[in-house]
Amino acid sequence: MTARDRPTWLVATREIAEATRTLSFRLTLVISALALAAIIVIANLGSDEPSTEQVVVAGTDSAARAVAIERLGEAAGLRLAITTVDDDEAARTTVDDGDADVAVSADGTRLTTREPVDLGGDSDLARLLNLLRANLALDNGLQAAGLSPDQAAQVRDTPPPDVDSVRADDPDDVDSSRIATATITNILLFIMLQTYGQWVLTGVTREKASRVVEVLLAVITPRQLLIGKLLGIGIVALGHAAVLIVTAFVTTRIMGVDLTDGIALGDLALAGVWFLLGYALYCSAYAAAGSLVSRVEDAQSAAFPIMLPLLFGYIVSFSAAGGATTLLWVLAFFPPTAVVAMPTLYALGEAPLWMMLVSMALTVVAIVGVAAVAASIYERSVLHSGKKLGWKEALRRPNEIAVPSPRRVVTD
Repeated sequence: MTARDRPTWLVATREIAEATRTLSFRLTLVISALALAAIIVIANLGSDEPSTEQVVVAGTDSAARAVAIERLGEAAGLRLAITTVDDDEAARTTVDDGDADVAVSADGTRLTTREPVDLGGDSDLARLLNLLRANLALDNGLQAAGLSPDQAAQVRDTPPPDVDSVRADDPDDVDSSRIATATITNILLFIMLQTYGQWVLTGVTREKASRVVEVLLAVITPRQLLIGKLLGIGIVALGHAAVLIVTAFVTTRIMGVDLTDGIALGDLALAGVWFLLGYALYCSAYAAAGSLVSRVEDAQSAAFPIMLPLLFGYIVSFSAAGGATTLLWVLAFFPPTAVVAMPTLYALGEAPLWMMLVSMALTVVAIVGVAAVAASIYERSVLHSGKKLGWKEALRRPNEIAVPSPRRVVTD
């Protein structure tokens, strides 16, 4: 690290230390993690594991029949626990004692349950009974037709016919998993950019209101202070996000839920890149907005114009999760809204990778321009006290900050 870069890193480490040692940050971190865990637990309380149906098979050839029933259950997506007994009486007793849900007689002509079952219902037991009835009826029919066991087995092993559709897949239909990914990506990007943008905004304003910035600018340049602040808060933000991700994975693992089921991990990884781009774009602007005011109470009004394109892009992207719209395509190549619009298009499978890269390149260009303007505004207004400055007024103001001489730069 060069001596020129060291003040920037010192500011960044100061921001990290200031943020992580405050009680409000620790409470926010704990509360957000607990809230996320609670949401996951509550959402999965009603999603019990599929019930296991207990089946008892009677007869001397019960083992072979049990294997066939087990395959039948697997094909139908039913969880079965199958036991065998020597005769029908033992099978009936097993059901009567509550140790089995259904008994299959030795001759395959009778099924026995403990309580009456509505065969037209949608319970797993009703599905199982209907499958067993059809399967046993086929077995009995093959035997009645005089087929030998080998011939009957050959008939049963005949592969089922393929299923074709008269109409091809509708290209306008969007896979539900991609919709879920697009929705989650959109929500997370918006919340994270808003949250950490507010951190930068209030951090700059409080530093200015407490006049700490005057002391800092006596030894470092405004750009070093601005870059260091954005870097430090950005690291804290990524740490906060990492805690939430770990919390989500641990909680879902405890609940026995696959967090990645139906979610494209590659899309979420690209969403992480978009967060970094969005943070660089928006948070530099938020820092400039914070330098325009002298009170924390006025910070929100100064930052309102910055929030509008992000909010608009979020609403359009969220409402278009079921399919791309012309407006969404336009917003995907407009940098202030591309950070939420393009990830949505890509997650939906509408935009190819090269379009994603073009949108990213345009956003990088916008970041360079916005950062330059934001740094200029920050330099011209961060020492201003009194009434709130307007954006145009801040750009027209002369730069009143004297750049520190090299010998006064902090290096340790």
